[in-house]
Amino acid sequence: MEEIIVIRATDPDGSVFKAVMDALQEKKAEVIDIAAPAPSVLFLGELEIRPAYRQVLLAGKEIRLNHGEYAMLYCMAKTPGCVYTREQLYAAAWDEIYPYGTNTVENTIFRVFVKRKSSQNLIIP
Repeated sequence: MEEIIVIRATDPDGSVFKAVMDALQEKKAEVIDIAAPAPSVLFLGELEIRPAYRQVLLAGKEIRLNHGEYAMLYCMAKTPGCVYTREQLYAAAWDEIYPYGTNTVENTIFRVFVKRKSSQNLIIP
């Protein structure tokens, strides 16, 4: 009978993982990375993101975003306070290497801002 061992530990520098793998050096071991499930809805103030439907709402009103706009917004919204490079945001949206010399990321973020701003203007207090 095979045994399954689950280890859960805070390991910011990877030293715990290395120690466990060193201890299992000659043993048959398989590492399975299980990521936390994505939340069904992300809330940032009045902004609501529903990943399962690729839907973004502001104060209950839908904001229509294209693929790149949604992907960059979702990337930034799921980890508030994190700072991303152009390369990271481009990869999140298009899963490609960022072509230097272009302003695709800036334009995409600007379009999200404009759409958000125009949606806010339609909301009657």
